[in-house]
Amino acid sequence: MRVTKAEEYGLRLVMSLAVDGGQLSIRELADREGLPEPTVAKVIAKLRKAGVVDAERGRNGGYQLSVAPGELTLARVVEAFDETMFDAEFCDRMTPGSGPCARADRCTLRPVWRSLSDVVATFLDGITIADVMRRTEPSPIPITTTTDVTAHLGSSN
Repeated sequence: MRVTKAEEYGLRLVMSLAVDGGQLSIRELADREGLPEPTVAKVIAKLRKAGVVDAERGRNGGYQLSVAPGELTLARVVEAFDETMFDAEFCDRMTPGSGPCARADRCTLRPVWRSLSDVVATFLDGITIADVMRRTEPSPIPITTTTDVTAHLGSSN
C-alpha cells in the first residue's frame, strides 16, 4: 500500500483545521504545515468537493471542517482523493502493454488484493481525526484488529 502526498497533506490539513475548530486561510494552513500555498489550495479544493471542509468567502473568509473531528474518519478524508488501492482497473494496469489481463478469469491474486483493500478501508473507517489528535506519542500502532487500534488511540467509540 502506498499513501499519496495528497492523502498525507489532506490528513495534515484536516488536523490543522481541527486543532482550533475555527477557520483558516490557505496562507495560514500553508504556514502551519510548511507547504506551498498552491499545493494547499489544490488539496483543500478536493476536500471541499468531497464535503470534508466548507469555505467562507470574503475578507474574513477561510476554510473549516464540515464534520466534527470525532465524526470524521480517516477513510472519509482519504476517499476525497479517489485513490483506491484495488479498483476495477487494477489488474489491467498491472498487465504489460495495453488491454485487459489475460488471466483475469482465473486469477488467484485478485481476491487477495480485494481483501487487502477491504481491510485497509475498514481500518481507516474505524479511526477518527479526534482519535489521532488524542495520541500523545508518535509510537507505531500495534495492528491486530481495528478495535485494538482504536483502543490504542484512546477512542471513546
